Amino acid sequence: SNYNAFIVSWQKQTGRVTFTTNYTFSKVLGVRDGESDNGPGDGNTLWPYSLAANYGVLAWDHTHIFNAAYVFSLPSPIKGNALAGGVVNGWVLSGITQMQQGAPIQPNTSGTLNPSWPSNYTNSIMLGSNSPTLTPLLTCDPRKGLSSGQYFNPGCFTAPPPGTEGNIIWPYIHGPAFFNSDLAIYKRFAFKEHQRIELRFSAFNFLNHPLPQFGMSGANDVNLNFTTSTGGLSLTNLNTHTNGKPYFDSNGVRRVIEFAAKYNF
Repeated sequence: SNYNAFIVSWQKQTGRVTFTTNYTFSKVLGVRDGESDNGPGDGNTLWPYSLAANYGVLAWDHTHIFNAAYVFSLPSPIKGNALAGGVVNGWVLSGITQMQQGAPIQPNTSGTLNPSWPSNYTNSIMLGSNSPTLTPLLTCDPRKGLSSGQYFNPGCFTAPPPGTEGNIIWPYIHGPAFFNSDLAIYKRFAFKEHQRIELRFSAFNFLNHPLPQFGMSGANDVNLNFTTSTGGLSLTNLNTHTNGKPYFDSNGVRRVIEFAAKYNF
């Protein structure tokens, strides 16, 4: 494996505003060996006769990562009125924001975009061995000429000629990015010695930002199909769901609002 990164952070810990931010620009390269002993798999081995042939961006790589956590003590504008000041003054706003560029699509889709081949178009017949994985051939750069919402161009993939393997390592095709921002506002009310009540209003994913994602809810939007209805070979992808766009947004991504009250004594 080969990891290279530039990391920068910015922090402020005094005054009315406290925050910490960090940004990472990185690239994780290595041999896609299919192992998952240390966590998620890094990508499938497609050509078992050479380690170098399987060297590329690993499945968990995210080129850009940004995180921010912040706390802002809101101003106390009410003076001379104890009741109004107790309600309005002393609130604290806090939040967390995360942004992360999408992972590479190729090593996260078996290295091949999961193609369906005709029954007479197998690795044993086309390559003379069942050890390599038969992969599509690229006819153009699948990252270019995209329409709105597309992450790759499925028209760039075709069946390799008999006796030849397709592209083992593709250009870096990023999947959908991750973005989330949580926000909370809270205040502590002290009314007796060593006793106080804290009120907190929290909103998770408060912007209600959708997260498109491939392969959700059983969608076959990352599955190429080169088999015709009669069982023959097609040189173009016939799966209309695999059009370069995610079919669904990620499950569970919605705005969640909470109210909490805590009594300390």
